Amino acid sequence: MTAKKLSLFILAGVFFLGNVSFRHDPAKEKEYLLKAAFIYRFSDYIDWNGYDAETFNIVVLGESGIVEPLLEISKNKRIKDKRINVRQTNNPDNIGNCHIVFVSRNWKYPISSVTSLLDYKPTLIITEQKDDFPKGGQINFLISDNKLKFQVDLKSTSRSGLKISSQLLQHAIDIKR
Repeated sequence: MTAKKLSLFILAGVFFLGNVSFRHDPAKEKEYLLKAAFIYRFSDYIDWNGYDAETFNIVVLGESGIVEPLLEISKNKRIKDKRINVRQTNNPDNIGNCHIVFVSRNWKYPISSVTSLLDYKPTLIITEQKDDFPKGGQINFLISDNKLKFQVDLKSTSRSGLKISSQLLQHAIDIKR
């Protein structure tokens, strides 16, 4: 390709991208800001039963708008006196040791691909799909009456060695025992 053709190609690309309107959804942004804040606050009411690491690790499975708000929180806040480390991955084998796994609604695989890796490990699995809750999600976000709410599965959290404070449980709309 000659320099002239390359310049025209680049100019056409810039023109095209300049005229594309990327969809901006303030409602989804607000939803993920709230979910990130909830996750940060949840950590105050959960005992990981001695699970220790240098950082407090949060893994997001699948593409999600929650990553940016979590990264923003991680800049200035700490959980359990530890620096917060946020990672996003599309491969469950990359979860590694973490305190919280957030399974996004864009996660392409069954929740069992996560729970089979984390069963009996002190990792909190948070989901945002109602179908994932009865299949291994320990906390599930849902929107009800235009408000962000959550469900808790005590049997699953107990099996993982996690203890959830009654102060957090009193705010859940559904507790599976």
